[in-house]
Amino acid sequence: MRRRFDLAGLSVLLMLSLFGVFVSAVVCFAEDAATIEDALANAKINGETGSYFEFTDADAVDSDFGWSTGYLTLKYETQSWKRLKLGTRFFAHGQLYSDHDNATTDPFDADIETPYTLPELYLNYAFAESSSATVGRWDHRKISHIDDAQSEGAYIAVNEITDLELIAGVMRRFAEIDYDDGEDFGCTNKTQDLDSKTTYSTGSESYLFFIESRYNLLSDALTLNPYMMSQDGYAAVYGLDTKFKREWEGIGVAYGAELDYYHVSADIPASSDSDNFAVFPFVSTGPLEFTLGYASFDGGDSLNKPMWLCDYFTLVDQQKEYANAGSDKYFAKVKLAFDRFWTHFAYGDNNYDFISGKGDRSQEYELQFGYKVTEDLDLNLRLFDVQYSNAANKDYQKVESLVRFKF
Repeated sequence: MRRRFDLAGLSVLLMLSLFGVFVSAVVCFAEDAATIEDALANAKINGETGSYFEFTDADAVDSDFGWSTGYLTLKYETQSWKRLKLGTRFFAHGQLYSDHDNATTDPFDADIETPYTLPELYLNYAFAESSSATVGRWDHRKISHIDDAQSEGAYIAVNEITDLELIAGVMRRFAEIDYDDGEDFGCTNKTQDLDSKTTYSTGSESYLFFIESRYNLLSDALTLNPYMMSQDGYAAVYGLDTKFKREWEGIGVAYGAELDYYHVSADIPASSDSDNFAVFPFVSTGPLEFTLGYASFDGGDSLNKPMWLCDYFTLVDQQKEYANAGSDKYFAKVKLAFDRFWTHFAYGDNNYDFISGKGDRSQEYELQFGYKVTEDLDLNLRLFDVQYSNAANKDYQKVESLVRFKF
């Protein structure tokens, strides 16, 4: 019999531990700001504004669409007081243009699920020398492998040993708030709330626990990133990302490879465990960088990607069938960068078990340009061509552009 974790009990224990860290560490460290008023008055404030546009030319009848948005985001973080910091971020969208061939769907409303939100609202406490605990809503893109950009929950980051970082936490929902997606926490029928039984299975618990570590070896030439995440009643993932990079002295060439592997232990009916991996060798010299890639996913009824890991292993991001049962993918990218300008061309060939309406193969091409006008203003343009085998009226071409100003 598979042993089940008492997630509710563990979550209470974690919260109590965090509170204990807060209380005990307060007496150990001198305050940074003299008063709460000073901490509020000396807060860091920064933001970003910009405009995003996309247009899709699809083979299917009455399927072309385009839309654009203007957005504003502002972040406020207090100065540390008694090692405590409070942070919040506001994000808002405004529709500039939206059009769909069949006039029944507003593509802006379909993508921008909410016009404004608070993607970050957290309390951070620094303890020891270089470690901290955070509770609330926080940006997890540099913290974990979890899908999207924001999480709601709590985590502890420990950085007391040179070249070693440990992170452990718990989350109950996740969300993506960025220039082309106004997705709030659980906004789409609460599919990103971990208590959504229709998304994660009827027996799933409401919390996801995760732990990660990053260890640099050989003068930073080798980086190991083992991780584990578990939602009882749904799935557990055990993985290891390994990256190796070296310089070829004398000729200005850098080379290396990244090898990523994870195992999914499925805990839902009609799904089996899976083993999945990807490898990316690369070489660069001067302004030119060349990357190859190969990814493989188990077939049959295997659970290859839990919902909270959907975007991981995504090599070129237009592949909706990526990680289908029995799929493997070949990938290549060439990037060229000069001063403030860069461009890359990427290609992906995705093969998978035949599914009616999806075919058994898809190919994608991406051409991207970026230009940094100033330190605070940059422009980006992406062009896509996606083609499907054995599936009619699924091919499409897409253009995306972004103008962004940071302040």
